[in-house]
Amino acid sequence: MPPGQITQRERPVSASIGWRDQQFLIEQCEVTDLAGRFGTPLNVISERALRENFRRISRAFAASWPHGPVMVLPSIKANYVLAVRRVLSAEGAGCDTFGASELQAALRGGVAPDMISVNGSAKDEALIATAVDLGARITIDSADELHMTAAIAKRAERRARIRLRLRPDYEALDERSELLVDRSISEAANTYKPGIEVGEAKRLAAEALADPNLDLLGLMVHLGRHSASVAVWRKAAASMAQAFAEVAGAVKGWRPTELDIGGGFPAPSDPTSPTGSPAPAIEEIAASVGKSLSDGLRAGGVEPAGITLQIEPGRSLFADAGVHLTRIRHVKEQTNPAHRRWIETDTTEMFLPDLLIEHAHFKPEFVTGDGDVTPADLVGTSCGFDILAEQIPAPAVSAGDLVVFLGTGAYQDAASANFNALPRPGTVLVDGEKAEWIKRPETIADVFARDLIPDRLA
Repeated sequence: MPPGQITQRERPVSASIGWRDQQFLIEQCEVTDLAGRFGTPLNVISERALRENFRRISRAFAASWPHGPVMVLPSIKANYVLAVRRVLSAEGAGCDTFGASELQAALRGGVAPDMISVNGSAKDEALIATAVDLGARITIDSADELHMTAAIAKRAERRARIRLRLRPDYEALDERSELLVDRSISEAANTYKPGIEVGEAKRLAAEALADPNLDLLGLMVHLGRHSASVAVWRKAAASMAQAFAEVAGAVKGWRPTELDIGGGFPAPSDPTSPTGSPAPAIEEIAASVGKSLSDGLRAGGVEPAGITLQIEPGRSLFADAGVHLTRIRHVKEQTNPAHRRWIETDTTEMFLPDLLIEHAHFKPEFVTGDGDVTPADLVGTSCGFDILAEQIPAPAVSAGDLVVFLGTGAYQDAASANFNALPRPGTVLVDGEKAEWIKRPETIADVFARDLIPDRLA
C-alpha cells in the first residue's frame, strides 16, 4: 500500500505542523531531523503556531465583545516553559497564575506585574504580600484571603488590586461532563474547590468596597473543559452573567470594570473529546459566549458597555502548537490466546499524562514505516499498562521508526512524572528553519538530585 494511503501524507495538520511533500514538518523543520539532532522522546513547540493561536483567540473574543477591551491572560499552568511564556509576552499577553511558583514563572517569562492575575486557593501571606508589592491583580478565593489581603495592604501602605472569584451553581448545565464522566457538568463544577458562593460574594464585595486598602476591580469565574459544545458554553456564559449581575446588583453604586470568564475552551483537535471529534471553531464559541454574557448581564441590570472582558485560555492556546516525538524500540506480536500486536516506544504515558488524567486520545502519525496496515497497540516504556493508543491501524514498523503525537503542547510537559525513575524529556522551540533547546532533558542525576542518604546508611 502506498505511504500516502497509510498516513495521508499529503494532508496538513495545520498551517505550521503537518505533512508537506511526503515529509512531516514543524514549520520548516523535518521531524526526522529534529529527532536525530535532539533525540527522543522530545517535546516540540511551533513558535508560529503559538503566535497564530494567540492572535486568533484574541480576535475571536474581541469580535464577540464590542463593549470594551479584551485582555487575554493565558493560563501558565498549561505550559510554564519560560521561553514559551516569553513568546506570549512579546505578543502582549497577560497571565493567569495559580500559586507562588507560577507567579515566579510569569515574572521570569517577562509578564508585566499589572497584567498578572494571582489566582489559587489557600494563598499564604508571603504570596499575597508579593502580589501586593508587585501591584498584580489578586483573585480572592475566600473571606480569609480578603481579610489577609486588606491587612497586608494596610501594613505596606498600598492599595491591593483585587477581584472576587465566584462559584456559580451552573444549575442549567445538566449535560454529562466529559472530564468527570460519571457526573453532570453542574455536579462536576460544584466539586471543584476554588471560588466563593454567590451569596457570600455579595457580602464580601460590600466589605471590600468599604475598605480603603482594597480596590475591587471586578469578578472572576472558571468552568473548565467539561464540554466542547457551543450550546453548553452558551448556557455556561448565561450562568456566569447571572452570578456577576447578582453580586454587582447587591452593592449600590458599584459596577465592575472587568469580568474574567476563565478558560476551559477546547483545543481545535480536542483530544479530550470522547468521540475524537474536532472542536467547533474558537470564533463560534467566542460569539456564543459573548452574546450570552452580554444578554445575561443586561437582563440582570448590568450594562456591559466599557467593561473589560478577560479570558484565560490554556488548552485552546497551547495544545495544537506542540507535538511529542518518540521512536519505536520494539514490535511484539502474539497469536494465542488472541492475536495482539504491540508497538513499543521510548516514551510513556507519564510524559503524556492527559492519557490518564483526561482519558485523552492524542493522534499518532507514523512518520516512517510502510506496508500493510493492521491493528496494533502503541505502548510506552514504563511498567504500567502504558497504552498510548489502543488498537489503531498501524503500518509495518520496526525499531528506530518515528511516531509523532499531535496536540500535546498543553499540560503534558507541565504534569509529566518520573515514574520508574524515568528522566523527563526536554522541549525544543521551532521558529522557521531554526530549532533550539528551551528546556533541557533531565538526566538520571536530576531524577535523584533531591535524595539525601544519611551518613549511617552511606
